[in-house]
Formats: sequence, structure tokens, C-alpha cells
Amino acid sequence: MTGAQAHPDPRQLLEAFEAFTAASEHLQARYEALQSQLGQLQGELQTVIEAVPFAIWVLAEDGSLRFTNRPQGLEGRFLQDPAPWEAGSPGGQRRFQTAEGRELIFEEERRSAPHGGTIVILRDVTEAVLRAQQATREDRLAAMGRMAAELAHEIRNPLGSLALFSGMLVEDLGDQAGPLELARKMQEGVGRLNTLVGNTLAFSRDLHPRTDAVPLREFWEEVFRSAALAGAVSWKNQIPAKATWRGDSDLLRQVAQNLLQNAVRALEEAERPRIVLAAVEERLDGQPCWHLTLSDNGCGIPAEALAKVFDPFFSTFGGGTGLGLAVCHRIIVAHEGLLFIESQAGRGTTVHLRLAAAPVA
Repeated sequence: MTGAQAHPDPRQLLEAFEAFTAASEHLQARYEALQSQLGQLQGELQTVIEAVPFAIWVLAEDGSLRFTNRPQGLEGRFLQDPAPWEAGSPGGQRRFQTAEGRELIFEEERRSAPHGGTIVILRDVTEAVLRAQQATREDRLAAMGRMAAELAHEIRNPLGSLALFSGMLVEDLGDQAGPLELARKMQEGVGRLNTLVGNTLAFSRDLHPRTDAVPLREFWEEVFRSAALAGAVSWKNQIPAKATWRGDSDLLRQVAQNLLQNAVRALEEAERPRIVLAAVEERLDGQPCWHLTLSDNGCGIPAEALAKVFDPFFSTFGGGTGLGLAVCHRIIVAHEGLLFIESQAGRGTTVHLRLAAAPVA
């Protein structure tokens, strides 16, 4: 005979069920809260990844794309194939041409992904590379400037004597046509040498720019008019009215005159000579600046000459002193600005100038 089985108390079962239901609801609420937090964190992470100033691609082991923060791609083309996200990419510094034709420099870095595959990171290092190139150029120009200044000082005294004696010789030979012509040619040669010595000394001197406000649109219009170029080339000034540099207007006028003279000389053989000025506002290290471009459709500069155009006494034009761009470089560096040139032979040249913006009054 078996004993009677005890039946569970319904109230205890109900209480246990209610406790289980409450715990389940609490866990469900916590799960939903965590899901919401996770979704928020994923959204914030996605926003951060999309906002970072470099491109990221995560590739599977077979090379297929897992993730990128640049789903729209890059507007332009790499000058050396293949692209970073393709097999066989060389890595390191990569040159890239934008859809507008400007050349950028990217640094490509490749890392192994934690669960297989590859992470490709592409950083825009154009600014750093241009700054480094400009610093190297400035060191070289400073050394050449010191040497040129010493030579110019040594040459100036005997050159002054030559100028004096050649002038006296021209006066003495006033009635002798043949010898007088030779004396005048000698006088002209001495004059050219004297100009070269003066330009060399100007190139080598220390610069201490003032800090004026230079309204760019009016400034370039005035330089263009003073150079009497109105009938020589088509001129298109697209600089915004609010664009203003902080700098020494007299020194910057030398830059503008040199650049316009170079552009006009490059346009001598062009069927429809054209110069276009434009400017965009940028921020560098949190400070506003204006990036100006001066473009022409002239003969352009051969690739082998482009690296030398800032060297003193180097000129792609016959008869030039080769000091124009060297002086421009020194003036822009003295303003803590940036100057660089993009050019293609037969296609034209674009000069880039970036200086700090003047404070808004």
C-alpha cells in the first residue's frame, strides 16, 4: 500500500509562475535596452568611421569586400594601378588624380584582419608631403642664396667700374658709328649684369612681411591691369568677394607679377590664351586660410623640369634670369604659406597659393 502523493499548492505554483514571468520580462527589457545601446553604439561607430579623414576597406581572404567607409568610392583615379582594394596593390605612397584634375598623394597601409583577410587604410598625406618638399627646397635655396649674395657683392664693385667706363666710352665715341655700336652693346651687357646682381641680392635678403589685409579679388585685378595684360589674354577672375589674405601686399604683389608674367609667356603660342583665377576657403590646424589657383592653358612644363622650376637661375624660358619663382617661393615661405605647381607639357599649368585668411573686421 503506497502513501498518498502530496499535490503542490496552487498558490505556490502561481507565485512561482509570476516570479518567472517578472524575471523573463525584466530580462527581455534588459535585452531590448542592450540591443538599443548596441544599435546606438553601432550608429555612432559608423558615423565616426565615415567621418575619419582616411578611407578604410576590409577585405575577405578571397579579396571580396566586407566593409568600407567609402561606399561611393573615390572620385578620380590612381596614377599607378591597381587600386588599394585590388590584388597586387604596391602599397606605400600612391598618387591620385581627382575628377577636377588635381593630384593628391595618399599613404596606403595594409594590416591583417583579426579573423582573416586584410584591412586597407588610405590616408591623404598631400599636405605633409608638400610641406616637407617646401622645407627641403627652402633649405637648399637658403644655402644657394648665401652663396649667391657673396658672389654678387664681389661682382658689384668691378661691375660699377665697368658701367662707369662703358658710359664714358659711349660719350667719347659719339662720332664713330662702328666703335660706338660696340660700346653700346657692351654698356647694355653691363646693364643686364647689374640687373642680375640686383635681383640676386633681392633674392638673398631676409624678408620680414607686414600683416595687411589683402582683398584677393581686387588685388589680382589691380596687378593684372598694372601689367597691361588686358589685351594679351582672356582673363577670368572667379575669386569670391570675401576672400582675403593676411600678408604684406607689396611682397605679394611681386609674387603676383612674376606668376602672371610666367603665365603670359607660356601662352605665347596658345590659340586661345586663357588665365583663370579661383579660390576656396580651407581650414588648416583649425585656422582659416584661402587656397588660390592660377591656371593657364599654355605650353606647360615638362616633367623633368618641374622639379627644378624653383631653383635660382633655372628657367624654361629663353632669356630669363630664373629668379622669379625662387623669389616667389621665399616670399610665400616668409608668410608661412604654401606654394606648389602642377603642370603638363602641352596642357597648361596651375599654380597653387595658400595663405592665412585675414581676420574678419
